[in-house]
Amino acid sequence: MSECFTNRTALRAMGMIAVFILFQGCLGRSPGVRHFILGTSASASTVARLPHTAVLIGPVQLPAYLDRSQIATLEGGGEVFLDEFNRWLGGFEDNFLRALSLGLARELGSARVVVDPSKAPFAIDYQIRLHVDDLILEDGDGLRIRVRWALVPLREEASPELFLMDELVSVSGNSIEDVVRAHEDALTDLARRIANELKARDAEG
Repeated sequence: MSECFTNRTALRAMGMIAVFILFQGCLGRSPGVRHFILGTSASASTVARLPHTAVLIGPVQLPAYLDRSQIATLEGGGEVFLDEFNRWLGGFEDNFLRALSLGLARELGSARVVVDPSKAPFAIDYQIRLHVDDLILEDGDGLRIRVRWALVPLREEASPELFLMDELVSVSGNSIEDVVRAHEDALTDLARRIANELKARDAEG
C-alpha cells in the first residue's frame, strides 16, 4: 500500500513537472524579430561622374518616430504604429546615412563619400546636412517623404544651397519587404538628386 502510494506520488510529480516545462516553453515562445538594413540597392548612374569629389553626409535630424529601431507606419487618426517584430538593424539613423552615402558614392563614382562624424584622411569638398520631417508609410496612401537638405561647400567661397524633397510615393505591395524597398528607393532617389546638384556645380566650375 505504501509502495503504491509512493509510485502514484512520483507519477503525479513527474506529470506536474512535464506540464510546467510545457507551460514555460509556451510562454517563452514568441514571434521572431526580423531585422532589415538599407543600402542594398545596386543601381548606378550612367551620366558624367565625379570620382575625385569628397562629400561628407550628415548630420541628419530625425523626427521622434524614426529615431528608434522599430519600423514605423502612420495609421488613421494620426496614430503611429511601431512594429516590435520588424526593425531596422542598428536603428534608422545608421541605415539612412548608410543608404544615402552608398547611393551617392555609386552616383558619383567616388570612393570619397563618408558619413559624419568622419576621420577621413582627405579634405572634404562638400557637406550634406539633412533634416527629415517625414519618411513614413501612410496607411493606404504610400510613402510620405519630406526631406530638407543643404549642400555646403567647404573648399570654396560659396553660400550653402537649400533643397526640398517633398512627395508621396506609391508602394508596390503591403508586405514589410515592400515597405523596406520603398524606403530604399526613396533614398536612392535622394542620392541621385544630390549627385545631380554636385554635377551641375562641377559643370559650372
